[in-house]
Amino acid sequence: MPAKTEFLRYASPNEMRTIAREDVGYYNAVVIGAVYDFADGVNVKSPSAYFHPLKRCIEEHPFFCVTVGDRNTDKGFYERVASINVEQHISFVEDKNAETDSLEAIARSLETEIDRPFVAGIPPWRIVILPLGPSQCHVAFSFSHTIGDGITGVAFHKTFLAGLRETPSSEPSSIVTPTDKPLPEPFDTAERLPISWSFLLAPVLAEYMPYFLVRLFGLRVSASYVDEGTWTAAPIFFNPETYHNKLKIRQIEASQVNKVIQLARTHDARLSGVMHQLITRALSKAVQDNNVTNFVAQTAINMRRSIGMSNDVASDIVSGSYTIHLRSAATGPLTEQEWASAAEATKEFAMTSTKLEDNAIGLLRYVPSMRKWTLGKIGKKRDSSYEFSNVGVFDGDNANNDKVKVSKMTFAQPGHVGGCPICFNIASVKNGDLVYTVTWQPGALRLGDEAAEERIVEEICDQVQRGFNEIA
Repeated sequence: MPAKTEFLRYASPNEMRTIAREDVGYYNAVVIGAVYDFADGVNVKSPSAYFHPLKRCIEEHPFFCVTVGDRNTDKGFYERVASINVEQHISFVEDKNAETDSLEAIARSLETEIDRPFVAGIPPWRIVILPLGPSQCHVAFSFSHTIGDGITGVAFHKTFLAGLRETPSSEPSSIVTPTDKPLPEPFDTAERLPISWSFLLAPVLAEYMPYFLVRLFGLRVSASYVDEGTWTAAPIFFNPETYHNKLKIRQIEASQVNKVIQLARTHDARLSGVMHQLITRALSKAVQDNNVTNFVAQTAINMRRSIGMSNDVASDIVSGSYTIHLRSAATGPLTEQEWASAAEATKEFAMTSTKLEDNAIGLLRYVPSMRKWTLGKIGKKRDSSYEFSNVGVFDGDNANNDKVKVSKMTFAQPGHVGGCPICFNIASVKNGDLVYTVTWQPGALRLGDEAAEERIVEEICDQVQRGFNEIA
């Protein structure tokens, strides 16, 4: 007989969106990984080496102690489990090429991981250890979006690293009893995210009006800017029998990243704004359709600052910003127009990160059935061209601790069945290289068969690298 669970609270509309999406099979795991370098004789292949840091994470972050009840309804809720056996949340993968080409070994591990569902009845997270050498390993924290956003994965590694640096006073047990720490309040409450009548009614009116009137009045059909010239690739589709994801990984050297950041500052832009220009160039070259005039980017925005919450809190506190990028044939260093676009995007992201009124996430509370809404997307046009998600720079305070260091961060998520056709997922460490993955659902790009899509994504990554070379 399973141990008793404790009801904590019902899921918010945005949390319910992630629950419905996962339950119907459209999305499995978010993965935030880190390469750990150990100085002393730690056995990276021993599960017990990770018991204490996992205990720290469970005690620190209440969302790591919950399961989701009634997930196949519109009234999902969170309940705390009575105890956690961390051995059920630790797995190991071996890759014979891990020591000679660690980045590609990590990519293979991540590609498998984003397709793996979670075990029912236990909290939906796990760590997957990929040994890269006798004293080095990649720890992939793989978790359900129902218990947190990308920043949640970064918060996990911060706590996990602190736990690895401690010396426990006694032999750590594999059984952990959760604390009674309450779950963070949902981000998308009506009090936090007020919606004006004009913002609420615009998409409703746009849904039922003839298209020429929608254009005449300048109404937005959604939070996005998609028009007839926007590249949205294949309409939304899903086959549970064949569904899987593809992943490419690339690394940008720290010296190049730093040069681009310094140059961007002189143009009132940040790295994310610059990367959007490089991705737009790459997509412009990859998409041969002359009817395509623009690309609409959906950028994930961490909203913690807007509510005075620390980035160390594991929860789902995210919104999105849509920016439009005109097709570009530019080569070489960024043009003045591209720098202006990078600065404009940077400004837009900063504004979105503090804007609570008329935030698109707030509209979800008016969706009568999140499950029906999720399933009803099949066959429809996508709401954007690509997603850009940057979980930022991880500061592991490496200079002040020789016992264990984090030398690299990685980030991956599945392609979006119900959203854009391709995702760019970015992570980096302080004074280190930037690593990004590109993920997509085969067929979503509508650029040929699976092999052709792989080649095209490889070329997109080559173009992004060329952009860094030319700017730096």
